[in-house]
Amino acid sequence: MKLFNRISSLRGAQKGRRVFVLGNGPSVSREDLSWLTDELTIGMNASTLLEKQFGFVQDYYVVSDKRFLLHPTKRQWGTEHLSDQTVRVVRRDLRDVDEPTLEGRTKYIRALKRDGYSLDLSTGYYFGCTTTMLAIQLASYLGCSEIYLLGVDLRYSPEQPRFYEEKEPQMEDSFTSVQIWNIANAQRVLQKMGVRLMNCSADSLLRPYVPTVRFASLFSA
Repeated sequence: MKLFNRISSLRGAQKGRRVFVLGNGPSVSREDLSWLTDELTIGMNASTLLEKQFGFVQDYYVVSDKRFLLHPTKRQWGTEHLSDQTVRVVRRDLRDVDEPTLEGRTKYIRALKRDGYSLDLSTGYYFGCTTTMLAIQLASYLGCSEIYLLGVDLRYSPEQPRFYEEKEPQMEDSFTSVQIWNIANAQRVLQKMGVRLMNCSADSLLRPYVPTVRFASLFSA
């Protein structure tokens, strides 16, 4: 792998900044994301659709689920519809199905085990059965001091599991407890480091485990 493609080049790149992680739960589209224009963001999966709707550009974009890149429509969101300014961070196992023309702006990262938290992404990350875990570990690796989760609802209802419509929704109910444990564990690890991990979704199943803050309150005078 060429030097500029190594994840280590991102270590501490955003030291001390706050960052907003864009999950794909229904609640994310109910916020006024136009406030993110001058904020640091990490998107995932279909978050590219939010850029066009609210007029901002994601700084980083992560993918860890192979099914996403194998789906003809969803693949476009993470490849050709993504801004040229956005740095992609993709699970290394997906490299064989990823868009080869984007290799120059993509950092491929090794998945370690399911449960845990990695402070050094050059060795790999813990996947926790949710792409949100890759985004959180990337945020702390970048050196961010405050991490705010948007749309991480973890409520996969058959009617609307995500903010966008799906003809054949990918349900994750059997992994919800694993996802909650890993994100709650991330909060404990980061708290010891002096890094704030906060949840902005009032509907999220994370509410008992991760402190909740209203998104709008972060922009009030």
